[in-house]
Amino acid sequence: MIPTSVIVGLVFNIAVCFLIPIITLIYLVKKDRKRVKSFLIGMLIFFITQILIRIPILTYILPNMMWFLKLMTNPYLYGIFLGLTAGIFEEVGRYIAFKFMLKKNHQWEDGISYGIGHGGIEAMLITGMTNINLLIGCVLINSGKLEVLSNQTNNANLESLYNICMSLTSGTTFLAGVERIFAISIQIGLSMIVLYGVRNRKIIYLFIAILIHTLINAPIVILPAVFNIGAIGLEIYFFIWAIALGAFTIYSKKLYKKQEDININS
Repeated sequence: MIPTSVIVGLVFNIAVCFLIPIITLIYLVKKDRKRVKSFLIGMLIFFITQILIRIPILTYILPNMMWFLKLMTNPYLYGIFLGLTAGIFEEVGRYIAFKFMLKKNHQWEDGISYGIGHGGIEAMLITGMTNINLLIGCVLINSGKLEVLSNQTNNANLESLYNICMSLTSGTTFLAGVERIFAISIQIGLSMIVLYGVRNRKIIYLFIAILIHTLINAPIVILPAVFNIGAIGLEIYFFIWAIALGAFTIYSKKLYKKQEDININS
């Protein structure tokens, strides 16, 4: 039997992944329609750069190459490679969005909307959908139906789902939801950095965003493999970055206002 606390944790996780972007979109449609475009473009850029391009390359193309297989055996190089490619694809996509697709949407609020859209679709597609499958699996296990289906069909996927569900704990399921909150805060902060660079015509901020993205993502591989850091340690690491980038997001509002005042006076 799957503990009730695990099921509650999965429900919490799913709620975080879907309600944050959905509630944000509803708010924008009703209160600030000028930012809806930024929100939707944020979703679109993540979907194109990650779901349509980077993830298929990592999943279907690179595993056929010997250099990549050797790279995977080195946690430092593999972690840096994954972090750097995520940074390049997402931050360049962000830059293109603000530079060419959102020419009239360069306000501080646009950075917030874009970041929630970008992080929201990531949460829904990568974490949310996975946890919906896990929740269904847990409910089927508790009703006794999943094991019956697995035995009748001899389906390896059902057996795998059963094993994953049985290994879940309330701690890991709740942490996954909390992590999505951290991730959205990080995505907002990265959006503000790139947007600030576009507003000031300074491409250096794009490279700063790529570097920060790499520093955030690379340890996902390196810390557990090399230093035996567990889930809680990783969440603390993400929390630190979420706080740092959240602080920059708040501070950047003053920077944007100062720049606007200079433009008006000049």
